[in-house]
Amino acid sequence: MASFIVAEMPIGQDRAAPPEAVLAQLANEDGPDGSATEVEVAGVPALRRSYRSAPDPAKLRSAPEAVQQTALPARRVEYVIPVADGHGRWISINFSTPGDGDLDSEFTGVLVELFDAVVGTFKWSYE
Repeated sequence: MASFIVAEMPIGQDRAAPPEAVLAQLANEDGPDGSATEVEVAGVPALRRSYRSAPDPAKLRSAPEAVQQTALPARRVEYVIPVADGHGRWISINFSTPGDGDLDSEFTGVLVELFDAVVGTFKWSYE
C-alpha cells in the first residue's frame, strides 16, 4: 500500500525571490523529524524531504474502530519543485507508504527508492 500525490501550490508573496532562496528557507523550516536535502529535478533546484510519521495516539483513541485497526506508521518523501517559468508557482510531489510494517526494512527502502527513481524521470513538457 502506498500513495502518490502531485499538487500545485503558491509559495510566498515575493514572486521575485530566486528558487534557491525559497528552497533554503523551506529546508530550514521546522517540520517533521527527518531530512531535507537540496537536489536537482528536471534541471532545476528542488527540495527533497524525507521523514517518518505515526498516528497520533490521542486522536486514534477517538477514531472509529476501522481507522484504529488500519492506522500505521509511514515513511514519507516529498519533493518541492519550482514550476518552469512559473514565477512563484511550485509543485509538491508526495509519497507515503507503511511498507511491510517495518519502516526500516529492505522492502520499505526499495519502495522509497522506486519513488525517487520515478521523480528522477520528471521533465517539463510544453505542447
